[in-house]
Amino acid sequence: MDKTWRTRRFQMIGLVPLLIFIYRLFQYRAEGTPDWIMANCNVTLVMLAVGMLAFRQLPIRVATIWLTIGVPMWLIDAWVTQVLWIASIVSHLGGWLLGLLAIRRVRVDGRSWLPAAVWFFIWQVVTRLTTRPDLNVNIAHTPYEFTRDWFASYWQFWPVCALVVLLLTWLVERGLVRYYPLAIPARD
Repeated sequence: MDKTWRTRRFQMIGLVPLLIFIYRLFQYRAEGTPDWIMANCNVTLVMLAVGMLAFRQLPIRVATIWLTIGVPMWLIDAWVTQVLWIASIVSHLGGWLLGLLAIRRVRVDGRSWLPAAVWFFIWQVVTRLTTRPDLNVNIAHTPYEFTRDWFASYWQFWPVCALVVLLLTWLVERGLVRYYPLAIPARD
């Protein structure tokens, strides 16, 4: 397995997602909504930083899957809520681009989608137990805004959410494997 990506420069770049996370933490505290730091898109920035700093492939892959899923979800949320902060642009687009930079180095093995899904389910429970229900961080308390009329309760929504999570993590990893396969085929 190619280990040439394990450089001091790669580690130093790993500090950037951590700095973005800290930037978001200050922003949420200033807005009076510190619970939002628990959003999966923010926490996966820390996961990406840890993976890059410790040269660990699985956290990099899991974080990049979620940062990729997070971009369209964030755009939908910005459209629904009509709220868009500079810090949000930096964290979502910046985090995603950093994830792609890291994935370009460590590559994708096709076995990270299930750990990515399991991560979300665990983090969703943590979020449900630690955040204000009215914020609905990680859709851990109620169905997402524009789907609330489709479900009579959260527990009818959650299995659909789980299937969507499984499908999205699998599809995103398939796409990443296509562009960043573990073994690069030799050219003639």
